[in-house]
Amino acid sequence: MAESLMRRLPKGEKFVYLRCSTPVCAAVGAYVRQAVKTLGGTFAVVNTGSTARTAQTAASRLRALRPDAVLLGATDPALFGGALKKLAGSGVKLVSLQIDKDVKQYGITFNYLGPELSRLNGKLLADWVIAKKGAKAKAVLYTLPALDLSAPVQKAFQDEMRENCASCKVRVVPIDVSTIGATAPRTIVTDLRSHTDTKTAVFVSLSAAAGLPTAMKAAGLSVTTVGFAPTAGNLQDIKDGSLTVALDIDFRVSTWTAVDAAARLIEGEPPTASEQAGSVTEQFLEQKDIAFDPAGGWSAFPDCTQRFAKLWEVS
Repeated sequence: MAESLMRRLPKGEKFVYLRCSTPVCAAVGAYVRQAVKTLGGTFAVVNTGSTARTAQTAASRLRALRPDAVLLGATDPALFGGALKKLAGSGVKLVSLQIDKDVKQYGITFNYLGPELSRLNGKLLADWVIAKKGAKAKAVLYTLPALDLSAPVQKAFQDEMRENCASCKVRVVPIDVSTIGATAPRTIVTDLRSHTDTKTAVFVSLSAAAGLPTAMKAAGLSVTTVGFAPTAGNLQDIKDGSLTVALDIDFRVSTWTAVDAAARLIEGEPPTASEQAGSVTEQFLEQKDIAFDPAGGWSAFPDCTQRFAKLWEVS
């Protein structure tokens, strides 16, 4: 993305972020807020929860806000019923992030980072396990079925393991997204205690490992951990040596890119070619790689906010 807006976005355009219930979605929301503030827009958050009832309650609140653009991440758009399509029909621009289905039927204008990224991440996680653990790997994949990206990551992971390591053993254990940061560590420890031959724990979203190092230490467990989309807390745990590695996406750049796409749509422009191609930077981060402050997250482009401000003609 290296194209300036054709026109500077008028001040006061209203952006609303539909936030799922995971810590990662909260972090993305903070980046959306920063980007919208830089653009000169106004910002609001609506929590979607993880059920059709909570999503449709969110949709009712969303209509009352009368936004110019809505950003949706991770939550299955089907949970909103026809509410998103009605919004789109009234001229609202809807941009989703990493939704793994055909979004047009729900009225979503543009889906940034769709199924291709989830499939890639599933393969990358499997390849890491094979490379590090070899032909005798025994792994468990902890999924989050409530997240739209979970199923395609799971399928790609299992397919890649099956194709490239037929002798490897893989189990799949679902985690309730509402238990992250609460009882999820206990669930994972109980599972690992019941399967003492499992030495590698893989996470569709590493956010599910919040609090896990403490729980594993108390249980006397030691396993290799790897997962996608770490939180700041996960990164700190990796830096401290209590989690192993994360496959991280450049959340700051990808989130600001989604806001850029929404701004272009408001102005009647299409998303850029790189946005439509789903370009994004990812990296496996081990302890040695975290020379930055985990609280600020990882970015391949530390000056990205200044770059966006220049493209938006607000620098």
